[in-house]
Amino acid sequence: MTTIFPQCLVCKHFKRDYTCTAFPAEIPKPILLNEADHREPIEGDNGIQWEPLEPGDVHPLVPLPE
Repeated sequence: MTTIFPQCLVCKHFKRDYTCTAFPAEIPKPILLNEADHREPIEGDNGIQWEPLEPGDVHPLVPLPE
C-alpha cells in the first residue's frame, strides 16, 4: 500500500490551520489531495508556489528511487 501525504506538509508556506502564504483563507482541496502540483502556478496563489520546508525535503509527487 502506498501512503501519500499532502504536499503542503513539507512546504515552508504551510500553516497548521490549513492555510498558507499563497492561500491565506483556505488551501484548495485539489492541492491538499495532490490532484494539483503546486510547484507550478495555480490561479489565486498570489505568485507563491511550493517550496521545501527544510533543505533536502522532496516534493511528495516526485517518484522515489527504487
